[in-house]
Amino acid sequence: MSYSEIDYRLLVKRLSQNSDSKYRQFHSGLAVGSSFMYGVRVPILREISRHIISGDWRGFLSTAEDNSYEEIMLQGMVIAKAKCPIDEAFEYAGEFIKKIDNWAICDTFCADFKTARKHRPETWDFIMKYVDSGAEFERRFVVVMLMDYFLIDEYIDEAVETIVNIEKKDYYVMMASAWALATAFTKYRGRVLDVLNSQRLDPATHNKVIRKCRESYRVSDEDKALLKELKVKL
Repeated sequence: MSYSEIDYRLLVKRLSQNSDSKYRQFHSGLAVGSSFMYGVRVPILREISRHIISGDWRGFLSTAEDNSYEEIMLQGMVIAKAKCPIDEAFEYAGEFIKKIDNWAICDTFCADFKTARKHRPETWDFIMKYVDSGAEFERRFVVVMLMDYFLIDEYIDEAVETIVNIEKKDYYVMMASAWALATAFTKYRGRVLDVLNSQRLDPATHNKVIRKCRESYRVSDEDKALLKELKVKL
């Protein structure tokens, strides 16, 4: 059964009915963006996305509007998890990435795009198109995808180099880069220590990597002490 405008109006009504004002107030302060937010909790959005994927999800995407945070989030959830050829997934993803205006939509989309594990070479080529983007969240998309799917033996050198070299003038790219390198430290300690010892990062990112490593329960007390000595003055 094809997805219709009526179906979409019913979806918007359901979002409105599931609005949680306290959650909206809390989450809107964290996920700052340009979109209106109903305040629908993620488990409900995931339930809705599963229902959409089980039916005419392509029809949903062709009908979907960008009038709220939740509507955009749902598009990302559907694109990331719908079963289709990888080239088609990239087509939809390319259009969706332009809409990302906050870290929560970016990171949820990346985390859900697990088909990347089966198509790493193609996914690498796809995300590299955004390395030099002037858009903050397109570059954050690159970093989070690298963190989620490319901190593995076959890609670790290229992934770390990309994270080190990507433009970090924007806050959410810098934070993602620090998070990704701290995550890499837990498996590729020497590789990240090389970066820190060579001071190849700007001071703010350098110190943020160290802070995130030192906050991690996966980093030993000895390494936390070592990392503290590598902090630089801002």
